Order: sequence, then C-alpha cells, then structure tokens
Amino acid sequence: MNWKWSSLKFIQPLSLLLILSANLSCSQEPEQVSETTPATSSIALPDVSGEVRLRVANVTNPRFPQLSDEQLQAILDKTSDMVKQHFGLTVVFEKPKAVSIQKLFETLPEKVIQQQQDKIVKIKEVSEADIISMQAGIYDQLGGYRDDKQAVMDYARPYLLSPVEGDDFKQLSVALVDTLLKRLEYWHSQKAEDGRPIIDDMPYNEWVWWDSLGYGDMSYDIVITNQLVASAEIYDMSVHSSIRGGITAGTTTFSKQARYGSYVYIMVYPMLNDSKMLVELREDESYTSEQVTSYAAALLTHEIGHQLLHLGHPFGNSKCIMSPTPLLKYREWLEGLDAGECPLNSEPAMTPGFVSIDYRADW
Repeated sequence: MNWKWSSLKFIQPLSLLLILSANLSCSQEPEQVSETTPATSSIALPDVSGEVRLRVANVTNPRFPQLSDEQLQAILDKTSDMVKQHFGLTVVFEKPKAVSIQKLFETLPEKVIQQQQDKIVKIKEVSEADIISMQAGIYDQLGGYRDDKQAVMDYARPYLLSPVEGDDFKQLSVALVDTLLKRLEYWHSQKAEDGRPIIDDMPYNEWVWWDSLGYGDMSYDIVITNQLVASAEIYDMSVHSSIRGGITAGTTTFSKQARYGSYVYIMVYPMLNDSKMLVELREDESYTSEQVTSYAAALLTHEIGHQLLHLGHPFGNSKCIMSPTPLLKYREWLEGLDAGECPLNSEPAMTPGFVSIDYRADW
C-alpha cells in the first residue's frame, strides 16, 4: 500500500496559528467550506432481541506493549457481563483472531484513501485553513447537544488549556482546537522503547483511517488494538477526544461486512503505557492487570452501546456508562457508574436510535 499524503499549501509555525485562532471573532460561526454535499445513508437500528454474536480481532503493533491472550479473554468476558448489566443484552464474543496492524491497514481501498487523506491535519504543517476547518468540524458536532449545552460546557471546561466564559459553543470550539493541538504535540516529541518516535511516518495513529476501515475487506465487529490513536482531522472531532489532545480511545463507525452495520475499535495503549502525558490524563501512575481488564471492558461496553443501540452521550450524568470518560480518568469514571441510576430510555441520549451512524453509500 502506497500512502500518498496531500501537500498543504500553508505551512506556518503552530504557535502563530494558535494565536490566530484565538483572535477569530467568536460572534461569528466558524467558516464552512463550500462543497457539494456527499451522498450519505444511515445504518438501520439493529434487531438485538436475541443473542448477539460478535467477531473479534486483536490488532497489534509490535512496537508497543500488548495484551496477553488471558487479558484479552478476561476483557471480553467482563464486557459480556457489563453489556447485560447496563443494556440488558446478551452478547457472545467469538474467539479473537490475531491480526497485524499492517495487514489490517492493507484492507483500506485506494479510493477511500484518495477521498480521505485531505481530511487529516498534519501536526507539523498546520495551516490557518486547517484551524478554521477544525473549529467548524467541532462546532458541527456540538450542534447535536444544543439542548444540553450547559452539561457539555461543564464537562469540557475543567480540562481546557484556554479559558471559556459562559456557554458559547463558538468559543468552546476555538478552545477545543487549541487544547487538542497543544496536547497532541507531545506525542510527536516522545519516543517508544525502540528509540523511534511514538508517532512516526506510518499512518496507524490517524483516526481518519480507523474511521474508514469499514469500507474495505474487514470482517470483524470488534477490534481491540495496542496502537495509539492520536491525531487531528477536520471532521467528526468530539469534545472528549479534543480535550485529550486528539486521543480517540474508541470509535463506532460504519462497516459494510459487520453483522450489525458498524464496527467498534477500542485502544488499550493508554492503559498499558505510563508516559508522563498518560499519567497526567489518567491521574494514575500505572494500572494493574485487573484494572486494565475492568477499564477496557467498560470502554468496550460504552462503544457497544453505540453499535447495537445507537445511544448518544449523556454529558453530565456520571452514572451513565455512555457518558464519555473525562480525559482518561478511567478509575474515577468506572467507580461512578450505576446502571440502576441510568437505565435505557431514562433520558434522550440513552434512548435507542438517538444517534445516526452515517456512511458514504458511493464508497
């Protein structure tokens, strides 16, 4: 597979661009790029009235610490219990298959690569246009939570590197981009145990490609990986990933070969590594094997809530497993969950079908 990155016209120092973004008028909506709206379709809400069987891949990058087979099975077993507890569903995981990350990424269709590569923001080549597009992408995502604005603001505000007053989503989108880019720089300066940069010239850290794998020849419903997914892009940027510096611990997205229309990935890199940034985001020095099992199972349960029930994010309700983890504070998040206090249909975001999982029908 030949990875062809599109060149960016504007190359300026990141510090200058952050100053420019901070000075953009917050009384105006972020500029939208004028283009033809692509043809999209939505995944139907799955029928999960009976037993749900999910195919699993353990996708590994040999550069980073990995789960043992025993840990992986323990995570799946605990996830089955948590899915039953929080959603009342019976989920059975088929025996995991070991897949190299290189082989997985080779399934990406060339057409999709060509269509998606310009959605990636290269951290060392950030342009003013990129900044504006990122702000517009976040603002678009925030639009789905206009009826719960204060809860979103309260969730994000403690972790922003640029202060935001009031409940203005335009100001929040600017601050989230600023926070994402500043924290993301860390991973480009750090090295793995092999002496190479954690984020190197390979594409495996880019969320855009994980979001696109379902268009290729991938026959898994669940992917668990030890790869760090930390990046910047101009679409579908979430609040919780932005405050972490572009770290997307899990995603549920379209997959044409998935049994229920979408596939899930979760990454366990933040649980298996103890770099300075991770310790800061977790507020824990390290995790025991039992903690890794519990936190990974909770994260996978969260994503399965998106996958099988199309649930949303009930920001501000710490009892809900569908409320995103603050930063990477898995211990605090898990300890606060209470399935009895956040049942299905208890609020809009916990209602099946709340979110729409869309895809490009022409891909």
